[in-house]
Amino acid sequence: MNVITIHSKDHEQVIDITDQVAAIAVSIGEGICNVFTEHTTCALMILTNENGIAEDLLTVLCGLMPQSTAYVHDSADHVRAHVLSALVGPSLSVPVRDSRLGLGQFQRIVLAEFEGPRRRTVQVSLTLSIETESVS
Repeated sequence: MNVITIHSKDHEQVIDITDQVAAIAVSIGEGICNVFTEHTTCALMILTNENGIAEDLLTVLCGLMPQSTAYVHDSADHVRAHVLSALVGPSLSVPVRDSRLGLGQFQRIVLAEFEGPRRRTVQVSLTLSIETESVS
């Protein structure tokens, strides 16, 4: 298991971690790269790398979860971070082909920070594909 450490700088932020994940995935030829964060106020997703999309994504996600004084758990901001993290999710899987992440041309692996600035860890595990020949 490999671990990537990320330091978010803003309260809400999208951080591209594709290059760090790709550097780990290069160690297998064919397989699956699983990426997981154990934190409950950030999430992982695949996002396009087009200008402005990260800011637009945060605007839309935060608009889904209004600030309210009626939350039971804790402060409105903290509850929002937990709910957004749960909606987006803590993990994703990407195929690895020829020692490269099987992402589309514009796809990037990102960590979405909902309660920064914080130190975050992301676990990266690789599952090697074993080719089997069909027997006729």
